[in-house]
Amino acid sequence: MESSLEKELREWRENRGRAMDALAASRDQLFATTPSPSFGKGGRRVRVNGQEVLVVSKARRPLPS
Repeated sequence: MESSLEKELREWRENRGRAMDALAASRDQLFATTPSPSFGKGGRRVRVNGQEVLVVSKARRPLPS
């Protein structure tokens, strides 16, 4: 016989697993798209603390005349 706490814990784990799967799917969809034109050619993806991050370089300043 399963106690109410064990049952609640099992349900919580199942719900958390589904939520993490949904989060992973949305993250994959976000990073699967190509970068917007505003990023230009300077964007690249790197992993930081387990997350994918888009790194872009700053626009170059015009040379003073």
